[in-house]
Amino acid sequence: MSSGQQPKGLDLQGENEISTYKGELTPRFVMEQMAKIQNAFPALPSGFYEAMSARLKEAGFCNERLSDAVNHVIDTCIYPQPTIAQFISFDKKVKLYSYQDMLKMADDGLWSESFQAVKLDGRTFPVWAHIDDIKKFNLQIFKK
Repeated sequence: MSSGQQPKGLDLQGENEISTYKGELTPRFVMEQMAKIQNAFPALPSGFYEAMSARLKEAGFCNERLSDAVNHVIDTCIYPQPTIAQFISFDKKVKLYSYQDMLKMADDGLWSESFQAVKLDGRTFPVWAHIDDIKKFNLQIFKK
């Protein structure tokens, strides 16, 4: 692995990233955002909004993520009409590293003091994140 490559995260029990979004998704906010989408893309079929609302709930959206997704799709959609997938796939994530990842980074000469152990809810053992992400997203430092 060259020194410019980012190490590939190993399996953290199926999870090597976490979303930075937390919070609730309120019906009123969903309606407001659907109106914003309708204004930006008036040719969308009426069934789009019902299907989109259902997918938002199942995908674990919160108000902030929905707002960011809607703004992102409005700003970047190059086709005449967006798809539900363009909204649902939007997320901001923090890359996490397992203990094994950190050992591999050390073996490859990529170890850096720029990573620190953090605590995730429901986990007994720490995972590591870059200190910039820890500060930016207020991640909880792991304490023994």
